[in-house]
Amino acid sequence: MTLGVNVSALVAGLGLTGFALGYALKDSISNLLAGILILIYRPFGINNKVKVDKNEGTVTHIDLRYTTLENETGKILIPNSKLFTFHRSDYCFKIGF
Repeated sequence: MTLGVNVSALVAGLGLTGFALGYALKDSISNLLAGILILIYRPFGINNKVKVDKNEGTVTHIDLRYTTLENETGKILIPNSKLFTFHRSDYCFKIGF
């Protein structure tokens, strides 16, 4: 105890806060890191046709958190962590020129 503050309670509180924030942000951080890796390694690009799980479409936009696919039913936002993990490269091909 220093200056009337219990240091062990302060450290425990900071530890719990860090754990809660880490758990709450894990999906966002995972999507952000996967987006950076997708932009660096470019396993696919704009106008490529990709299939992820049951979603298939043409890539129209790649963002840091989501990749936008477009198919005959509309636009689909796929989280980059899911796309980076489950992307099937054998379905990937460029449409157009």
